[in-house]
Amino acid sequence: MFQRSTASSIQLLGNICNDSDVCEHNEDSSAKKGKRLHKSTTQKTQPKKNNIRKRKYNRAKPSNRSIKQRKQRVYTGLNGKYWASQEKSTTTDIYNPVAGQSEIIGVHSYDKHGNPAGTHYDLGRDGAFNRYFVLIGQFYSDTAFSDVAMQKPIDSLSIKGFQVKHVKSETEFLSELSTNLYRIVWVISSSSTQDPAFDAALIKFHASGGAIFLFADNVPYITHASNFLNKKFGITLTGSYGAQLTLTYKEKGYLETGHFGQHDIFTGITNLYEGHTICRPVYSTPASRSALTILATSTDGNPNIAVFDPPATSTEGRLCFDSGFTKLYINWDDAGTARYIVNTTCWLVGIGGQAAMSHL
Repeated sequence: MFQRSTASSIQLLGNICNDSDVCEHNEDSSAKKGKRLHKSTTQKTQPKKNNIRKRKYNRAKPSNRSIKQRKQRVYTGLNGKYWASQEKSTTTDIYNPVAGQSEIIGVHSYDKHGNPAGTHYDLGRDGAFNRYFVLIGQFYSDTAFSDVAMQKPIDSLSIKGFQVKHVKSETEFLSELSTNLYRIVWVISSSSTQDPAFDAALIKFHASGGAIFLFADNVPYITHASNFLNKKFGITLTGSYGAQLTLTYKEKGYLETGHFGQHDIFTGITNLYEGHTICRPVYSTPASRSALTILATSTDGNPNIAVFDPPATSTEGRLCFDSGFTKLYINWDDAGTARYIVNTTCWLVGIGGQAAMSHL
């Protein structure tokens, strides 16, 4: 409305003050002025368009604010509100049309592992997740798991629009977590925890709606994941199975050895590498067995990938547990790995499904 009224005022100003027959500012007699005014009433005024000046409104250039300041415009507090935006996303906005399909009709080309080639066969649309921030806590390290190796997953997330922060210590992780800026965290386990506050902080994050991608591997590199699962669901981790085989898609094959079933995180995947040396869950009670939904079963018959999808009435976030994190750097290019990792991160955002994140 402001722009329209301003334009009208400028036009009126041009009609009055740019007509040489009307507005000559001199010191002629009143009679001469009257003559001109009389003349203007009998002759239609034609403003000289070339002389009309349009006002320009200069917007101030944005300052170089820190990433923390930029995030705080969107992320505003705890209890499920710290990722709230002025707009609500839907699955149509952020998911590709093939979402939830492993076997896709009309695929033009496949990669060397037999999975559809191209990011349009992923769960999430490229660039659609630029409102979401991911914190990666890499607590395990070796010479192969370098920053260069970790850059591959980070770059793949960036294609979808995610803004990623990668840290390697619990101190940095907890400091970032306390900013309430992150929708999703990755936790890559090591053999021990260093900060006694870590487990409680992660549980609080999840209880407040934060989503977690929980990575473990063979014993002893299970601690962060096992501690969380034990305190949250009564599940611990053990084992060092030398897997290194490929799981295949079967629509309802969730619990069948060597298979995975239908789910959004397996969009565009019919063949999936199970991991190098992997762990398995141990359940403390009958109730703990149903706490997570098993989506894939390793070739040794144990759960390989499991998820937690809270009901709509819950304030908790989604969670995915993966039993072999070496796929992030040794086996990133093996069957389905990159797509599965990115798909899962997109799913963890929480749009659609059981929870539908009603507090968005």
